[in-house]
Amino acid sequence: MPRFFLLLALVAVTVDSMSAKEIAIVTCDVLPVVEVRVSGLSFHFLVDTAATSMLNLNSFAAGEAKTIAVTSWSGTVDAQAKQVALNDLSIGDHHFHNLVLPSVDLSGIGRACGRQIDGVLGIDLLRKVGAVLDLTDHTPRLRIAGETAESVEKKLEERIVGCEEAFNRHDEAAVSDCLDPEVVVFSETADFHGRQRLMEFFRERYSSPHLHAQLSVKPFFYHVFGEAIWMECELQTSLGAMTAAARGSALWSNTEGKWRIIHLDMGSRLDKPAAVSNH
Repeated sequence: MPRFFLLLALVAVTVDSMSAKEIAIVTCDVLPVVEVRVSGLSFHFLVDTAATSMLNLNSFAAGEAKTIAVTSWSGTVDAQAKQVALNDLSIGDHHFHNLVLPSVDLSGIGRACGRQIDGVLGIDLLRKVGAVLDLTDHTPRLRIAGETAESVEKKLEERIVGCEEAFNRHDEAAVSDCLDPEVVVFSETADFHGRQRLMEFFRERYSSPHLHAQLSVKPFFYHVFGEAIWMECELQTSLGAMTAAARGSALWSNTEGKWRIIHLDMGSRLDKPAAVSNH
């Protein structure tokens, strides 16, 4: 029973800390402005659902000059601009990589509303993240739609395969990266608290040069809680001629853009591997 309550507590903390999909909006006079980060630096972009995204030439001057089509509420016109390549542009937790955006003179907007405007966050990028501009109460915000459960599960499945392969090729650094620093693991023989202690156990048990350790993880059900997933699974380990299988559960959390295990319960051992299927 204590393990069950611990799992619920971990889920509650993870969901509470990672389910936020709202970005605060400030105003430039009456215009909505949101913080955007470009390669880690903070900028303020006007939110405009009637325009395409663009940059302010005064904030982003480097680029190739050319004539391009610029779309705004008044229509589409040809304008002299620079094409600027951005390695990383983020809105909240959503990142765009290798973007190319036009950079034009937007100083008129800043003069009109009384603050520096570094760019326009337009309908093209807003649509890609499923953003909704909410101005219905005293705290305006930009709501970003979360990923579907199916897409989250697919990313986790890819991560599981990568972690399994890392274990099987004895890549200690990659295996460690699959574990949260405060991971908690329960098994029939011992409990482990923290990544360091678990990695020490792996070295002691599976580092024999004469025995090739192998791990197989077979998920068969997912419970998605925002960017946390409780996964029910079967784990099979083999060390030389010895094979052991157990049916248990794992809680994964998406931190720093990577899925990591924060809780693993090995559950009950199986006499032989059971046939399971995804989902």
